[in-house]
Amino acid sequence: MANKLNSSFVGRKSRILTVDISPREAMKYSAGIYESNPVFYDDRVHPLLVHPMYAVALTWKISSRFDEYWDTAEFPLDVLERQVHYLEELRWFQPLYVGETLQIQGEVKAIVPHLSGTLFWIDYTAKNRKDEIVFIEGLGALLRDIPCDDEGKGKDLFFRNVKIDRQSEKTLWEENIIIQPMDSYIYDACSDIHFPIHTSWVFSQKVGLSAPVYQGTATLSQAIRKIFEHGFNPSQKRIEYLYARFSSFVYGGDILTIRVFKDESNINDNKLYFEIKTPRNDYAIKNGIIVFGG
Repeated sequence: MANKLNSSFVGRKSRILTVDISPREAMKYSAGIYESNPVFYDDRVHPLLVHPMYAVALTWKISSRFDEYWDTAEFPLDVLERQVHYLEELRWFQPLYVGETLQIQGEVKAIVPHLSGTLFWIDYTAKNRKDEIVFIEGLGALLRDIPCDDEGKGKDLFFRNVKIDRQSEKTLWEENIIIQPMDSYIYDACSDIHFPIHTSWVFSQKVGLSAPVYQGTATLSQAIRKIFEHGFNPSQKRIEYLYARFSSFVYGGDILTIRVFKDESNINDNKLYFEIKTPRNDYAIKNGIIVFGG
């Protein structure tokens, strides 16, 4: 553990990535999470709607080439080997469609100390050719066993969604999500989100894990798939906001349980909460929030 991090990198921005949304890549993403709704595949409809979670595959094109898209002067790149997904926040301002060209730029918004290492937050902002914001992804990572040698900046980003009052919640439904042993490899191939912690036994054990783990964004995407199946038609009810805290690892072969509930004290019927439990009786996802628009 030779490397440390500090908050001097907060405010640093990436180079801009220009990317076209192709039908093949968009459909592959949907297939990789077993999404069967034809609205994401029937290209007789123009423009073809893209699964909203495909946003994470687009931003990964920057994250995965950190030394190419970021000014890495004095940044200890080795610390990125220790990263695990900690928080995900997505805000969509309009739907994603095949054929769009987006420009995406990242900005480091927070670096703060944590008992298990350092928390690291990047905002990715995607704009279309009209310079309109299409989505903003807030990606929170935990750099395991990497110390932060100052008090940090941006701590509030990690604690801004307060848990709802348990006395006012009402469970709407529960359902299982089966993670097959090969699903992390399928998601890796279909999303083009490749990080060896999800596919390599050697690398996973090198960083202190017992086995490759299923991707956090894949678990989250499967949760969205289940919610779509329970009466939220993606062509009519657009997701505007999504938040989730990743709490424990998911492994191939796990049978997860998603529970979706609402806050009865909140009159907004388009706001739901969810959590996902593993067979080890801990939470893969906690404090899940999803807000639908028109």
